[in-house]
Amino acid sequence: MPLDPVSHLSQVMQLIGQQMSERAQRFEAGLIATPSPPPLAAPERRHDIQALKLKVRERVKAIALDDPRREHKMQRAFLESVLAWQFGGELLLDQGFEDLLAGVQESLNAHPELQAQCLSVLATL
Repeated sequence: MPLDPVSHLSQVMQLIGQQMSERAQRFEAGLIATPSPPPLAAPERRHDIQALKLKVRERVKAIALDDPRREHKMQRAFLESVLAWQFGGELLLDQGFEDLLAGVQESLNAHPELQAQCLSVLATL
């Protein structure tokens, strides 16, 4: 039975939300230096899930099939697209975005079943 991309997207979004909450708690506790970027503009209006799926599909197809880091790049493209869709494209310009993305990817890698599901869904796009 094929995987339902929307339900798996929900799982990944839940994991991303958890990571962002943990990061916010570390900021509040003073464990992470507060970046001083210019204030972000109000998030753009979210696009529908089909627009997100199309964006992810385009980014995944642009990754060479023989690229030895293909899986890592697929995950990264997916996470960047979902985060921009959820929180606005300005997030990609934030100084702390790389750390956030690395933390989410690390967390995803720590859950092999969820990671395998994510990669399986991305491979079907």
